[in-house]
Amino acid sequence: MRLDALMPKPRRAVTLACAALFLALAVCAQPAPPCKDQSPRRLENYDATSKTSTIHRGPTADTLLYTPRGGTSVTLQRCGQHYHCWIENLQPTCPGQHATAAGGPAAGCPKLPPVGSWVEIHTVYASKVAHEGCDPETLDCCLAGPFVVKGYHAKVTGGEKPEPVPVLWGAPAAEWSGSNTGPDNPPGSCKPLAAHWDFQLGCGFPVSLGQLSGFHHQDQARGLQPPDRLSHDLTHVIP
Repeated sequence: MRLDALMPKPRRAVTLACAALFLALAVCAQPAPPCKDQSPRRLENYDATSKTSTIHRGPTADTLLYTPRGGTSVTLQRCGQHYHCWIENLQPTCPGQHATAAGGPAAGCPKLPPVGSWVEIHTVYASKVAHEGCDPETLDCCLAGPFVVKGYHAKVTGGEKPEPVPVLWGAPAAEWSGSNTGPDNPPGSCKPLAAHWDFQLGCGFPVSLGQLSGFHHQDQARGLQPPDRLSHDLTHVIP
């Protein structure tokens, strides 16, 4: 016969409650999984240099070919494009760029960014894409990985002609294993979406107010991630 069957009922209830509390504390004491391979980051102090990119143009204008280093090629489809009114990834060689661990802006984005300011443009690709019923200025249309983000920095100009925002190709570029971005909710949390980044390097790319007017909203910036959250495959792709 079990010992707890012989216990008085009040004592048995206390014992069971204590056991449940012990198990709950044991679960809470388990360490959280590491928050790794996060974005954004400073684009300097590269881990490797390569003349070969993992990203190439696809068979159509809205596709690309992604070949993980040492892996098998896969064709991905464009599933979204958006821009950040503050930069996220930082090119220290570009005059006037600023990015901090806090991200920003705290007061929110203006309706349109000021002429002469920096913005960061992201075009996203996925292996499975929704073509209707989703917002292409978010990640809602990106249904299945692998996910690739092609990004670059652009200086805002005053032209008002509405035109598509281009995707830039070629070297030099920065590549790394990272995550989706955007402000953390709650603060300090990890981003769950693994993404390969291909970021066009350069400080002379323009984007006009007319081009940006095609977006319905702009995004704030996630803060630069600390070293213990970064991947160790930041690669400088050179011509």
